[in-house]
Amino acid sequence: MSPSLKRIFSSRNANADLIAKRIAARVQERNTWTTWKNHSLRDVLKFYRAKYSKIPSQEQLDIEFPVQKIDWNLLKENNKITENKLSVTWIGHATCLLQIDGFTVLTDPVFSKRCSPTQLVGPARYRPPACTVKELLEALKIDIVMVSHNHYDHLDYNSIRELATDAKNEMVFVVPLGLASWFRSNITNIEDNHSIVELDWHETHSVKSSNNQLEITPVPMQHWSSRAGYDADQTLWCGYSMRSTKSNRAALFSGDTGWFEGLHDIGKKYGPFDVGMIPIGAYEPYSFMKPQHNNPEDAIKMMQAVRVRRAVPIHYGTFQLTTEPYLEPIQRLETSMKAAGLPLERFKSWLIGETVIIDEE
Repeated sequence: MSPSLKRIFSSRNANADLIAKRIAARVQERNTWTTWKNHSLRDVLKFYRAKYSKIPSQEQLDIEFPVQKIDWNLLKENNKITENKLSVTWIGHATCLLQIDGFTVLTDPVFSKRCSPTQLVGPARYRPPACTVKELLEALKIDIVMVSHNHYDHLDYNSIRELATDAKNEMVFVVPLGLASWFRSNITNIEDNHSIVELDWHETHSVKSSNNQLEITPVPMQHWSSRAGYDADQTLWCGYSMRSTKSNRAALFSGDTGWFEGLHDIGKKYGPFDVGMIPIGAYEPYSFMKPQHNNPEDAIKMMQAVRVRRAVPIHYGTFQLTTEPYLEPIQRLETSMKAAGLPLERFKSWLIGETVIIDEE
């Protein structure tokens, strides 16, 4: 090997070691939180023996929880407005389309039938995505794709690969520490047309347009990472704070999280937020899932802690990952909002495919 190649590989190894140390420090930090718990093998086996509720037929689902057609004309008009325009469209699970002051942001894109290492087995959708990747790319220019962590219901190989085939428009893929190597290894030549930005918690990156910039900052969430079982916590996980410098309007995408006291710190440091995409599902059995997934009551506490003016619920109604009945998250959300004396408009259910416009106060 030539001296120049040795220097290149030595530099890459040193950078990988530094990233691994930074991730290990974040894991250690999370492990000190009183609300976190590392489960034993016995806990995990007990969870997998739990009995799941029955998902209704597609005909019944179409009545109880229909998928709405995306209003592409509305979204195209939103794209033209570069100031004081904020909207969120739910594509399904944690996949949302955020439009903020001329920027279009896609979160945790999962369009595949299954969230699994293979499309042959694993959790399958009981509700389809509101659109395909092809329909999305034909309708809109995607500026930013952000991924919160590497679990299969948040990072989907097929969806990322298809998004990366769009050579007409450069996208910025924003990922937490340790995850850039997955993109470079699995998506051939992704950086020929797009860029990858890898960030630690509280590390800000600005994406610029001709007349604005969007400040993106990963924020702590109480969760974990793994893609193969033996690689637990080798990459970071996060939520994202986004703020337009032109209008100062802000959004929070939380990815996955359980309730933890650090959410108050996020609200103080990065809030208030005009809109927050907050998970409400995949929480039963609660004794097992509590450290890593909100239930609806936790989600309401989170909305208040992070200082979100209008919340939209995510992480339910798509894949059966846990044992609660599929409509229970939104039913409990409404009941708990009423019990807390909070206006339902501040955090209410919506349909896959629906767009929520966030008006200014």
